[in-house]
Amino acid sequence: LKQQDQQQQRLRLPVSARVCVRIVNVGFGMNDMVGGQTRRHQRQRRQRHLAVALRPEAAGVVAACAGRLGHQGRAVVAVAACAALAAWSQFGSLASATALTAPLAGSSGAIAYALRRSSSMPRLASWEPGRFAKTVSFFRGSPWKLLLPPFLQGEDERVSSRQLSKAEAEPVVIDWGRTDSLRVGDAWGALDDVVMGGVSLSALDVVGGRDGDRRLAFSGRTSRENNGGFCSFRSRVFSPPFDFGGFDGLAFSARCRDGLRYKLQLRDNDGWDSLGWAASFDTAPGAEEVEVRIPFASLVPNFRSKTQTGADPLKKGSIYSMQFVLSAFEFDGGTNPLFKEGDFRLELGPIRAYRVA
Repeated sequence: LKQQDQQQQRLRLPVSARVCVRIVNVGFGMNDMVGGQTRRHQRQRRQRHLAVALRPEAAGVVAACAGRLGHQGRAVVAVAACAALAAWSQFGSLASATALTAPLAGSSGAIAYALRRSSSMPRLASWEPGRFAKTVSFFRGSPWKLLLPPFLQGEDERVSSRQLSKAEAEPVVIDWGRTDSLRVGDAWGALDDVVMGGVSLSALDVVGGRDGDRRLAFSGRTSRENNGGFCSFRSRVFSPPFDFGGFDGLAFSARCRDGLRYKLQLRDNDGWDSLGWAASFDTAPGAEEVEVRIPFASLVPNFRSKTQTGADPLKKGSIYSMQFVLSAFEFDGGTNPLFKEGDFRLELGPIRAYRVA
């Protein structure tokens, strides 16, 4: 506490911010007693990462309370975070304070993950809180759910899906609303780095007619500003989940004029920020169409792009969501060699399930 007071005095924090720090400390002091060494060390690592990543004027407050997350005191953190947001806005960076209070309130873990990507955060580019709220609302129902502990958040938004015909050799799984009832805008939505304070932007559209040439167009602009660097689109939770038992992988055609590398990510659970299974695929420069085949056996279990070597095997019979990602990073902090910051456009044909003869 003495070190925290010294930090706050050095940064000349207002009294209201100091009170918030004390509230958080009191609200989560119990976690140190019941959490054990492992949980405490995890919090200390998060504390250090956030402290060096945020703007210097907020680092003292982060060091004081960012590592004290726990289920027992989420309500205390929500109240303290709102008050702290009002106090820190005088430093001239409302976006910086917003990015800080979101992980303190137990919101998207992707925010904390993004902040670990940098050793410093200079003045932020213009972040769009309205687009952040719209994105979260599409997939989760309401951005206010993020202020609640997980057991009170309820189910995410769901969309009805059809069962596959196991008699066909390569049944069409997704045809972008032509026959699958998964219309773009209802079942699929953009999920960009705005959820972690970034400014990348993407949109979805359908090109072609009602026949077999119907394609999805995924286009936008990526930016590394604010420690961002990805655009993606994702489905809502499939209900019921797709059953790919008896199939060996997914196939689709892809076209991208710049020849970029993308990822396909599947989830065999209905969680939002949860374990996924991903594989990269390359496109050809010059808008040449390529046929992509992704075996289920090639999918890498990962959590926030960090490989999970001890994960259980993929449950092919329960695929709850799909996501396509263009990111500056691959797995375990590696960079994407075919990433290009700026405008992009990817066209995807229908997704099929296939068997190896």
